[in-house]
Amino acid sequence: MAREISKLTIELDGIGHTISDNKLTVPLYQRSYAWEESHVNDLYDDLLTSIRNAEDEYFIGSIVISAGNERDEVVDGQQRLATISIFLAAIRDYFQSQDDQARVDHIQSQYLSSTDRRSLEEVPNLRLNNNDNNYFYNRIILNPSEYIEATRASHDRLLSAFRLAKKKISAYISTSNNPTDSLLDLCEFIDEHLKVILVKVPNHANAFTIFETLNDRGLELAISDLLKNFLLGQADNRLSEVQENWTKMYSLLENTENEDLVVTFLRQYWSSIHGLTRERDLYKKIKGKITSKQRAIDFSSNLEEAARVYVALIDTSNSFWSDYSDSAKNHMATLNLFRMTQMRPLLLSIISKFNPNEVEKSLKFLVSVSVRFLIYGGLGGGALEQQFSERAKEVSSGEISNTSQLKEKLSRVPTDTQFKEAFETAAVSKQYLARYYLMTLEKAKNGEENPELIPNADTSAVNLEHVLPKTPDNSWKIDQDTHRAYVKRLGNLAIMSTKLNSEVGNSSFDSKKEFYQKSSFTLTNSLAEYDNWTPEIINERQRELADLAIQTWKI
Repeated sequence: MAREISKLTIELDGIGHTISDNKLTVPLYQRSYAWEESHVNDLYDDLLTSIRNAEDEYFIGSIVISAGNERDEVVDGQQRLATISIFLAAIRDYFQSQDDQARVDHIQSQYLSSTDRRSLEEVPNLRLNNNDNNYFYNRIILNPSEYIEATRASHDRLLSAFRLAKKKISAYISTSNNPTDSLLDLCEFIDEHLKVILVKVPNHANAFTIFETLNDRGLELAISDLLKNFLLGQADNRLSEVQENWTKMYSLLENTENEDLVVTFLRQYWSSIHGLTRERDLYKKIKGKITSKQRAIDFSSNLEEAARVYVALIDTSNSFWSDYSDSAKNHMATLNLFRMTQMRPLLLSIISKFNPNEVEKSLKFLVSVSVRFLIYGGLGGGALEQQFSERAKEVSSGEISNTSQLKEKLSRVPTDTQFKEAFETAAVSKQYLARYYLMTLEKAKNGEENPELIPNADTSAVNLEHVLPKTPDNSWKIDQDTHRAYVKRLGNLAIMSTKLNSEVGNSSFDSKKEFYQKSSFTLTNSLAEYDNWTPEIINERQRELADLAIQTWKI
């Protein structure tokens, strides 16, 4: 049972005492262990430098603790608490390696875990959230010799911190005449001189207010943490409902390949409803709108639903797409290939508001729009996101209710003339885009329906051939400036099977022609019809491709 916190207290404490004197838990709604090796390394280096320099104290930030039922809850500071606990576990392991069981037991019972007198079970001083605690407890706190498989990226980070701590400790004692005394001095420094501001509050509402106040005082906190704590503070007696919604949202996003996606999602979701919002303004904007308990509850519920859509945007193998046509799913995969993340607010709105048939039509339209912007340019990333976010807002409000209206509202899309002129001189540095363009044009040349749709966006099945090679041999009579200007031009590029492409090499054009004749790709096979390969011919071929492109990526 946690000791009752009856009033707000603020004290300067050694973090070792904070760990040893409290039984703490990281609530389920808090994020998983997030510190990368660079963050951990900085803290450990600062700690060891401070003790070497015999500094009186070293301040590492604040810890905010709120009263809980069985344990007090960590509202802010879990990363530092976990990282120092890991360091203390590494000190314990050194003593274990020296068969110094008395000191192993002392470190274990003071900082890491104690034995419950009734159940005789080990009770950890610090529990992490549901995603991390079992791994943290069994791999680091309880029995580090036992193999426990890491199943999340946060587990890998915990293990990395543990290994780094052992490495730092080994280096630290390597110059000591008495390693035992050196490590005991280190423990005392962590107890007395590695300082935190320990804030204890009697309830969550106080904790969330303190958390926000600390941020206002200049502590660097993630926007997602600020927002989470703001919503929880607004939730009042429905705290558990908001906690559950937030945890579901976070878990959905955390299971993607990019665990840093939460803030991006929050910003793009808000932009899909309210228009473009910059990250620096996000917290202030949301705080200004979510002004009641019911709004906090509704918003947290909407976040969970939107996160499901957002994850499906990124992963087209998600079961979410079972309600949509294969064409819609493949158009989405193609849009992902373009890596135009500025479009996601609009995509969120379209999928949330349109029926499956309109979704398919809109995604097809946006594939063509994307290619035209990629080739023509004209709008920077910020201007594109501005436009996509404004259209997303109109979709969310119902002002735009179908693809035809979206086409009318989406402005400054390159016209056929603009697109054709840009395509005629386009050079493409990104091979994945060049492969997509050429594979799509190949399908159009062969009269296939929906040529702009590449199933599963699988452009890795073919190689990209530079007719004028990137590293030409002596048979190519071309100066350096001309080579630089033409080698990445679309008219100079072709797609080939991996086997054929590996055989072509950097040889002369005449030597290459026999391989082009063997190609099953129409546009590649036709290269064999040319007598030679010059800048003029590259221009001619690219003009032909540009005519085909207008018909392929129609708007």
